[in-house]
Amino acid sequence: MSEQRRKYNVTVLNRDKVPTYPKVGEAVIMTLITYIAAGLPPHTVRIPKDKWTTELERITIKESIESRLKERPETYKV
Repeated sequence: MSEQRRKYNVTVLNRDKVPTYPKVGEAVIMTLITYIAAGLPPHTVRIPKDKWTTELERITIKESIESRLKERPETYKV
């Protein structure tokens, strides 16, 4: 059985470089990519600057979208 690959229309709103400190005194520059996709609110994914590629960005965003689509919103009355 062949696996059907879904495609999503994505708009990248912003890319920022931000230092993070996973260990005291050790800075790691992260690329933060904020995107929107149809039916979903804006979201930001993070990729280490030294590992960022266009292909990795696309894979990361697609995985993010698919994970978010599996979630169901919580609704209640207040």
